[in-house]
Amino acid sequence: MSMNYIIIGNGVAGTEAAKTIRNRDPQAEIMIFTQDHYPFYSRPRLPELLAKEVTVEEIFVYKREWYHKNKIPLYLNSTVKSIDPKNQRITLTDKSNFTYNKLLLDTGSSGILPPIDGINTAEGVFTLRTVEDVLTIIKRAACAKVVTLIGGGLLGLEAGNGLRKLGLSVTVVEFFDRLLPRQLDSEGSVILQKQMEELGLKFFLGAQSKSIKDAGTTKILELKDGKVIESNFILVSAGIKPNISLAQAAGISANKGIIVNDCMETSIPNIYAAGDVAEHKGRIYGIWPAAQRQGVIAGINMAGGNETYAGTVPSTSLKVAGIHLTSMGDMLVEDKTVEQVKVKNPDKNIYKKLFIQDGRIIGAIFLGDTKNAYEIGQLLEKKVDVSRFKDKILETDFDIKSLWGLKIFNPYIKIPVC
Repeated sequence: MSMNYIIIGNGVAGTEAAKTIRNRDPQAEIMIFTQDHYPFYSRPRLPELLAKEVTVEEIFVYKREWYHKNKIPLYLNSTVKSIDPKNQRITLTDKSNFTYNKLLLDTGSSGILPPIDGINTAEGVFTLRTVEDVLTIIKRAACAKVVTLIGGGLLGLEAGNGLRKLGLSVTVVEFFDRLLPRQLDSEGSVILQKQMEELGLKFFLGAQSKSIKDAGTTKILELKDGKVIESNFILVSAGIKPNISLAQAAGISANKGIIVNDCMETSIPNIYAAGDVAEHKGRIYGIWPAAQRQGVIAGINMAGGNETYAGTVPSTSLKVAGIHLTSMGDMLVEDKTVEQVKVKNPDKNIYKKLFIQDGRIIGAIFLGDTKNAYEIGQLLEKKVDVSRFKDKILETDFDIKSLWGLKIFNPYIKIPVC
């Protein structure tokens, strides 16, 4: 009897799961349902689309032919209204329903709107999560001169740079006292801010937004310190919130995200979750590499395999031409047992830093010079002891490959059975 798989959502996790299931089970019936209007596309490339550097089709990862070739029907513009775990059935808003043997939830996340008076009622306030969002913002930008961006995180800076390329004047309002608080420490942030200001972006840091008011085509953002920022529209980039309501209504355990075990299975047998919506060991990653790996593992286990997810080392890069930034791992600056090794050359906009605990790299920042970043990421992931080389490792001419011969730290880990 052939198995019947349903995937809700066509992000990287759902698509990787479908691909993995198809490779393991050529006869299986696999269906993908998504609210999206487009086949699987690269979300990290949305700022390029915003800058009109690529077309929508150019950011597709798989075009429609891929789905036909792999016999995976893709139902676009399809909203799943409910899941009935007892009868293993899903129902769409148009009342059509489908049964499954195994179900994967890749329902993703939505942009958060912070608690600012008038943010929900003011016209001209946008978030950036989908192709549709980008197309709406481009339309708005065509008759605008000035934009305010609430949030100075990775996506915020990339989107701000995209809007700058469209000829807009961009002001970034950030709650924290520095840019990229998750990816940079304060010294690195100062260098990055200087580079972004040279591109033409303006910043209000340590700024709390109080209210948004409409004055015709002008949006008035008032800060808690009384400052007023006027613009033609506002783009909010203040974090993400996993889309868990469908799972919760079906009785699936959720905290901030849908809770999954090491096999990516939820609290209900035969139902799995992966990607931005999944919470593994209390962590929601919200990054592409984690979603990709989780999708593969979910697919393997749904198709009868036995593979466990051991977490992903967080690694992010800023995609703004002329600025090279990669940060990875954990930067527990407050922890007294963490040593810090750094190379700093503000004149050349170079700032590199390693966070080392018990001789092993646990976090790294590369700004301006990302040479050896990949190799250092490998040392971090493999928990290689670098204590003998820690003072030389950031030097540009250091032969990092000489470390590959070292014994790799590999503690005994009890692997749970899926």
